Amino acid sequence: MEDQKPKAIFTGDTLFNAGVGNCHRGGDPEVLAKTILEQFYPLEEEILLYPGHDYLETNLKFTLSLDPSNADAIRTLEEYSRLPKNVEFLTTHLGIEKKINTFLQCDKPSPELLRNVSKKISPQPHFDQDPTGLFISLRSLRDRW
Repeated sequence: MEDQKPKAIFTGDTLFNAGVGNCHRGGDPEVLAKTILEQFYPLEEEILLYPGHDYLETNLKFTLSLDPSNADAIRTLEEYSRLPKNVEFLTTHLGIEKKINTFLQCDKPSPELLRNVSKKISPQPHFDQDPTGLFISLRSLRDRW
């Protein structure tokens, strides 16, 4: 804490670099969406993220499967691939995460992300005013990816 503001967050199994936790063992995607949208979206971009696990490479590849023009995700994946293998993970901050983590873009998704998610979800959803619906669809796609 500095000036009553957090400098870092330890997110456990909720928020990961470029992704979010899964709901395979009894979790509820709607509760996860609400948690991410209400608790993490408002946080300041300078806050460092310390997740419980490192799934960065896989999560970035998922992001790029839906938003292949995401230059920040491409750059981060390239940076990650240059890290020595003994480095546990790449520390990011929420400002970067909002650019590379599709789950943190549900309020302002790129047209390419919307188009590609809509192609993969049936029936055809309309996400432009529904961040929760987009989040749940992304979680469903990630579960099957």
